[in-house]
Amino acid sequence: MDIIQRNFLRLLRLGAFGQKEQLEPMTAWKWNQLYHMALMYDVVEWVYRGIERKTDDFFLALSPSQIRQWQEAAARRSGESVAAAAPAMLTNPLLNRRLQRIADADSGTATYHMFEELLQTARCILTQGVDLRQHVELGLLIRSQRDAIDYDSLRDWLSQLRMQRIAKLEADLLIGLFCFSPEEIKFADGGKGRDVGKNISDMFRATKREMAEWYFTQGKNVFVSTNNSGAMIWHVRHSMKYMRYYPMEAVTNFMANFAHSLSHIEE
Repeated sequence: MDIIQRNFLRLLRLGAFGQKEQLEPMTAWKWNQLYHMALMYDVVEWVYRGIERKTDDFFLALSPSQIRQWQEAAARRSGESVAAAAPAMLTNPLLNRRLQRIADADSGTATYHMFEELLQTARCILTQGVDLRQHVELGLLIRSQRDAIDYDSLRDWLSQLRMQRIAKLEADLLIGLFCFSPEEIKFADGGKGRDVGKNISDMFRATKREMAEWYFTQGKNVFVSTNNSGAMIWHVRHSMKYMRYYPMEAVTNFMANFAHSLSHIEE
């Protein structure tokens, strides 16, 4: 992890969770790169909050124009309306039936809200990798709702949907990214979290293009090609890498995304 990434995560932890952090000195160019990183990972308002809390830090070498840039970007993001979340669904028919039974009985409770957040985070991991904003929101929910959650029910639901392994990965990422303690994450097995340095490195390497567009289009030839063959290869490798964390959903999730991309081929 380079100095830009280290300072980026420090400011994110400070802004989102109030964790004390010590910054490293950087050039104006590197601070500009950190700004673009905050935009790309859609966490600009939290990183800027971290900057505000570090205004007296000797190593926070931002010019007045850079500060204005941060202020405007954070204000725009904070002012954006939040779209209503779609009902939780899975692509595996058996698991989805179990999910809908749980939703019918318990939707609207704080415990089910936490369950939905874990499920959404798992779907993000399977489809596009570690989503930083999703994990910040999960961490904030854990800390704000910790006393309202029925963890016995939550663990039972995770077991019914065979999510224990990917939920443990989510817990380990909260520990690795945001320095959560294992005791805070009661939905996963206790003990020291596994090393997720490789997962975090993959997150920083991935670009928005690699994580998003890999739809097929039909060219002049009969053969099908892609707009971004590198992105498609990334997606295939990514799906294989994370399949072990949630195999029952990962296979059908990949096939559903593949079928969705094929639907964009002209007749």
